Amino acid sequence: MMSLPDPDSENRYHFNMTISLLNLGMMFGLLAVAVPIIVHLLNRRRFDVVEWGAMQFLQLGEKTRQKIKISDLLLLLLRMALVAILAMTFARPFVQGSVYLRSLYPQPIDLVIVIDSSYSMGWNGNGPTPHTKAIQECHHLLDQLTPVDRVAIIDARSRPRLLTPAPLTDTATARLELEQLQRPDGMANLTAALTQACELLTQSYSTRRDIVVLTDRQSISWAPVTDASWSEFLKLRSSAAVPIGVTAIDVGSSVIDQVNNFRVERLELSREVVNTQSRIQISTKVGYDGEQQAGRCELFWSVDGQQLSRETEELDLEAGETTVADLETSFADPGSHIITASLSDDPLPGDNVVSVVVEVLDDIPITVVLPEGAAQNTPDADDFFLTRVFGNPDLQDVWVTVKSILMPDVTDKHLQESRLLVLVNPSPDPATWQRLSKYIEAGGAVVVMLNSRADLATPQTPVPPWILNDQPLLPMTVESKFSDPDNPVRIDLTSLNSSWLESFKDNSRSDIGDALISSYWKTTPESAPTEPSPETQLLGPTSILARFDNGDPAIYGRDVGRGKLLFIPFGWDGTDSDLVRLRGFLPLAHEMVFGLCRSTSQRNIDLDEPILIQQLPCQPLNLEVLGPDDKKLSARRVGNGESVTWKMSETSLSGIYRVELDCQTAPREGQESSLPFSVFAPREESKLTRLSDEEIAAFQESLELKWRAGAAEVMQDLSSASGGLEIWPLLLLIVTAFLVIELLLTRRLVQGGHHQVETNPSP
Repeated sequence: MMSLPDPDSENRYHFNMTISLLNLGMMFGLLAVAVPIIVHLLNRRRFDVVEWGAMQFLQLGEKTRQKIKISDLLLLLLRMALVAILAMTFARPFVQGSVYLRSLYPQPIDLVIVIDSSYSMGWNGNGPTPHTKAIQECHHLLDQLTPVDRVAIIDARSRPRLLTPAPLTDTATARLELEQLQRPDGMANLTAALTQACELLTQSYSTRRDIVVLTDRQSISWAPVTDASWSEFLKLRSSAAVPIGVTAIDVGSSVIDQVNNFRVERLELSREVVNTQSRIQISTKVGYDGEQQAGRCELFWSVDGQQLSRETEELDLEAGETTVADLETSFADPGSHIITASLSDDPLPGDNVVSVVVEVLDDIPITVVLPEGAAQNTPDADDFFLTRVFGNPDLQDVWVTVKSILMPDVTDKHLQESRLLVLVNPSPDPATWQRLSKYIEAGGAVVVMLNSRADLATPQTPVPPWILNDQPLLPMTVESKFSDPDNPVRIDLTSLNSSWLESFKDNSRSDIGDALISSYWKTTPESAPTEPSPETQLLGPTSILARFDNGDPAIYGRDVGRGKLLFIPFGWDGTDSDLVRLRGFLPLAHEMVFGLCRSTSQRNIDLDEPILIQQLPCQPLNLEVLGPDDKKLSARRVGNGESVTWKMSETSLSGIYRVELDCQTAPREGQESSLPFSVFAPREESKLTRLSDEEIAAFQESLELKWRAGAAEVMQDLSSASGGLEIWPLLLLIVTAFLVIELLLTRRLVQGGHHQVETNPSP
């Protein structure tokens, strides 16, 4: 957003100034002003009048007498002024508070300007947006800075950004950064921005340091004064050698919290990865807040920029109401596809559009990993049903392609080509588990399956060496093996609590509840740490996704980094259960694959999260990223060898980022030249609420935060707080000039007072 300064901005400032005295006691010298008056009165003493005819020739004319009276009065006033000015000179007066005076005699000021860039600053209901006004006020402040002043500008978003490299005297650089300022988006963490500004000013050397905040006064951007987040700001401010002033300018509208606003929330996908033959469901929430009791809006759906006119919905909502809207669609072509939901225009456009990226494949590759020495592709092998449930790719179109290998044969190439690994009775191999840890962190899916043929000495953990950050990835204990063909257990459908298992809860639509499990491993989950350390935050909590009808866990699930981990303590081999003979086995296996698989690079992220690009078809020297504002960004390499990753951290805007691939080799069939990524901004500011008078008073009391109407008042405050200029030399010059004038008036009165004499004609 670009905004030019007002050419007449200097006319907006008033040259108000105040005069103060250093030696106030010397003003008692003003009593001496009475001395010339007393002398004048003494010289006007009256005498007896004696009529003497001869003296009539010496009487002055009336006009001459009037001139003498005026001269006497001027001399009286001049002498009084001399005494008064001398008294004020000894009192040492000084003036301050004039912007013009500060420009003549500048004293350095270090100023940090904080611009609120939350998406409420993009409100366009009444003329220019608050963000545009903030930029204009910033230009007005820059107009009034002197060459010795230094300025820095902070763009306050969820993560504040310092636009200028440091406080600098070059306002041209600051103006250039203002012209390139990004549109308002997301939330503004003003607490963090003020703390960063205070940190800059503590390193300053000027005797005047100030922070100016340009904001629309939305309460969500200000943490309560009692919040612990202000502690660092208060600590820095109190430790500064020179007091740091904080002033805020309200650039918002007083009626902004009275508008009718619709918002569309994050898009939720039923599957992150799908194939060209399956359907996907996308859901979102649409909310309404406003002064009117009810409102109406239209919701539009589009795929890859093409609007789906048949899917347009007209929504009627009550104030404060939220409704769910969804779309079900499929894709004919593999690759990355962008689904967008948008609302009809309203005064706050920042929450009207949301997008999501779906990765579509011809088929999803998975790998079944068997223990060393295990039989393969025989009717009694562990992989027999797992490799055939998805169909034969040589005879028909399949959604999932499967291959089977042994544990010692697992290579990095296998991991790169597979979206999901099924580990049947895995053997403890530390080197392999280390590779699998990296695989699952990057977004891979792993299913650990123990059947009755597993050789385990109970009690023990399912996979003893699989440790990540000193924490077991499978935090449960295998207690014993249950085996009772005469009294098999069933899966309790009411215990299913995962999205990919949701469709199997209804026994009338699925028969997996009829499966008889005659053999399984009884397990006990371990308790999770109450306060996980930052190192273990990579590991999500372990959940029991399904139970047997006797209460024992049947399926465990856990998020590990971007990937998903599943543990199933019974076999899908036709020996431990008859699950493989049921109609529901095929959809269960497919839903497991679709529910666990993730895209190779996380395509949908939140604002300010880095974009990580993995498993590229080539490794270019440079990788360009085109942002939502069509600005070119750069990603940097992280790692080396086969695990190289590209990282791009500049995601301060929501929308679609496109990674442009520039491979030297010719692209393979179906290979994309551009990879889209979607960045979502939270919607907390959609309910517009300005700071109340009580909250403003609390900030003024706790933080000494002053509110001003505009840049003119801010500069007036800065000028008033300057040291001022002593004017006694000027007063001495005036005294000298008055003495010269007094001398000239006296000399003129003496020399020319009696040159006119009136002669009366004889009778």
